[in-house]
Amino acid sequence: MAKMSKYNNEQCAIYAECEICMKVSIIGSGVVGQATGMGLAHHGNDVIFNDIDENTRSYLEKKGYRVTGDVLESVCDSDIVFVCVPTPTNNNHMDLTFIQSAIDALAQVLKETKKYVVIVFRSTILPQTTRTIIIPALEDRSGLKAGKDFGVCMNPEFLRERSPLDDFLNPSRIVIGEFDKKSGDILERIYSSFNCPIVRTDLDTAEMVKYVSNIFLASKISFFNEIFMMCNRLGLDAKTVSEAVSLDPRIGGYGIYGGSPFDGKCFPKDLAAFIAFAKSKGLSYKMMDAVDEVNRTIALFNSKRDK
Repeated sequence: MAKMSKYNNEQCAIYAECEICMKVSIIGSGVVGQATGMGLAHHGNDVIFNDIDENTRSYLEKKGYRVTGDVLESVCDSDIVFVCVPTPTNNNHMDLTFIQSAIDALAQVLKETKKYVVIVFRSTILPQTTRTIIIPALEDRSGLKAGKDFGVCMNPEFLRERSPLDDFLNPSRIVIGEFDKKSGDILERIYSSFNCPIVRTDLDTAEMVKYVSNIFLASKISFFNEIFMMCNRLGLDAKTVSEAVSLDPRIGGYGIYGGSPFDGKCFPKDLAAFIAFAKSKGLSYKMMDAVDEVNRTIALFNSKRDK
C-alpha cells in the first residue's frame, strides 16, 4: 500500500524545500487529471489544476484546490506538467485534437518563459506518437529542443473509472517512458513515496504497455463472455465455472462474469484504435479482431435472450 503524506495541498507551500514536494500542473482535469492531481497533492506536492470547463474548475476550487483556465498561469511556475486530456477514437482512429491544443498552449508557454519543465503525458497514446508527432510539434512551435530546454515523459495511467483516486494512491506499478534520463529522474522523484515497482523505459514502449494492458483485459472479458454463451447453450452454470477457474492465481477474478459486453470510456476505443494502428503497420491483429467480434456477439446474444 502506498505511503500517505501528512501534507495536504495547502500545507505543501510551507514545506516547499522538502525533498518530495514539487510544483505540479495538471492540464486536463477530468477523471485521470483529478486522480493524478489529488493523489500527488496527497503526497505533499503543490498542485494546480487547469481545465477549459468552468464547472470542473468550480468543483475543484470548492474542494480546496488551486485552479485556473490559463495555461501560462498553470505552467510558468511548475516543475512538472501532467497532460491528461482525452484521446477519443473517431472512425476507429485515435483523435489527437485535444493533445494538439495542449501542445499549442504548452509550446507558447515554453517559448515565453524559457523555463525547463518536464512535460508528462498521461493520455492514452498509440506507440510512436510521442516520439514522432508530439515532440516534433513541441519543438517546432516553441523553437526549443527536447532534452535540453524541456523534458518529456510518457506515464500511462491504469485507473478504473469507479475508483481512480484509490487506484492512483495504490498502484500495482508505475511506468515511466522517458525521452532522456534527466526527464525520467525528475518524474521518478515525484513517485519516490509510492511503494510499488517503477518501470523505466523508452517512450514507445510505455505507450505500448498501456494499450497491451487494456486490450488484454478486454480479451479476458470477451473470453469469459464466450464461455458464458457456451455454458448457457449447454445448460451449465457459467458462474460456477468462471469462479472455479478464477481460483487459479494465474487467472484471477477480473472480468470472469460473462453476460455483458465490455464498455466504458477506454476498452472499446483503445481496441478499435489499436486494431487500426496494427493494420496500418502491417501487423497481425487476428486475436484483437476476435475480441471485438465476441464483444459484438454477446450484445446480440443478450438482445435475443431479452425478447
